[in-house]
Amino acid sequence: MSQATVPDAPSMLVTDSGWNERSRGLRRMKIVATSLLIFAAMVFLFARRMESTTDAAIWGYVRAAAEAGVVGALADWFAVTALFRRPLGLPIPHTALIPNKKDQLGESLGSFVHGNFLSEENVHEKILSATPSQHIAAYLAQSENRDRLVAEGAELGKALVQGIDDQQAQSLVRNAIFDQLTTTAWGPPAGRLLAAALEQDEHHGVIEGLLTALHRWLLEHRDRVAGAIADRGPLSQDGPFRWVHEQVGLKGADMLAQWVHQMRENPDDPARRQLDAALLRLAEDMQHDPVVVERVEGWKAAVLRHPETQRTVSAAWPAMKELLLGALSNPDSDLRERAGRYLADLADRLEHDDEFARQVDNRIADGAGYLVSRYGESAVQLISETVQRWDGNQAADRIENAVGRDLQFIRINGTVVGALAGLAIYSISELII
Repeated sequence: MSQATVPDAPSMLVTDSGWNERSRGLRRMKIVATSLLIFAAMVFLFARRMESTTDAAIWGYVRAAAEAGVVGALADWFAVTALFRRPLGLPIPHTALIPNKKDQLGESLGSFVHGNFLSEENVHEKILSATPSQHIAAYLAQSENRDRLVAEGAELGKALVQGIDDQQAQSLVRNAIFDQLTTTAWGPPAGRLLAAALEQDEHHGVIEGLLTALHRWLLEHRDRVAGAIADRGPLSQDGPFRWVHEQVGLKGADMLAQWVHQMRENPDDPARRQLDAALLRLAEDMQHDPVVVERVEGWKAAVLRHPETQRTVSAAWPAMKELLLGALSNPDSDLRERAGRYLADLADRLEHDDEFARQVDNRIADGAGYLVSRYGESAVQLISETVQRWDGNQAADRIENAVGRDLQFIRINGTVVGALAGLAIYSISELII
């Protein structure tokens, strides 16, 4: 098990805002308890004297009550004091328990906490009974709370993104992209995508866009196309035949442009049908023809080796980082607005969908139970090691300041109960003897 991090002892014993008040309360209760002891002792002495100088039987009862009260007060003073220090500084065995036994106390306290509070069953049951989903729903139902969560989450996200080493992130993203691209064959998935597009006629937009661009180019370069046709005429390029070639070239350029226009406007054009059939064959070949698949892989390798591809992939992380930081910094960004809407939807669903709320409660309880079962021993170790690092006398003073006021009531009760017990015993003895 990994060693739990233990804070330094001084940090565990820092004076809090109510420490002085508790100290004053402890001093007051000590004065009260000690004053009661002194009062009982004075009453005992006075009653003892009166008992020896008068014949009034009442003084015997007073003396017995006061005497037992003094004994009870002294016994409980000893018991309370022995917890924190040696009474009167005397080296009496089994005193100053906290300074001398703090290590065992820490171990026992850790075991007690783990056995009675940090058990998986207790934590699971307690969280389920608290219905955390309803508390979450009530909190998220308030828009200001959602805005606060989104803003704090954005700040946390920015800190995380800015804390990432750019070179390592860039290398990681680049390697991940290239590993995925190089290990995955492009042909079959590309063929499936093309086949799906052809089946749903989604390719017509692309074809028509290409034909539109081709038609525009033919119109803009009519003379160039006509010249190319004329240069390939069968007759002599010199003399009067040149004019014939030029007219044929112009006519051919116009007919070609008109044909492209008809293909664009009519999806049922025979040429379009032939093009669709060719694309469908290509889709099948890309999926099943080893030659075509290998050809696509060769083209893929060439693309991945291209310097521009390398630069584009290497620039992916800086672009992603800039995009993320911009979205997180802008209160009106789509990312933060979506986060706010998600939290609102979550609150509504937790409030109205009982099954979903139960699932959330169970998951929270299961998660807490897992953490307790996984790290409960570390908590025990933390308690034990923290107590071991405390200075014994300082720890005793601090614990006495924390609970000593209540312990003084034990001294007071001991005085009162002792007096009553002494009175009862004396009364019974007087009746019997």
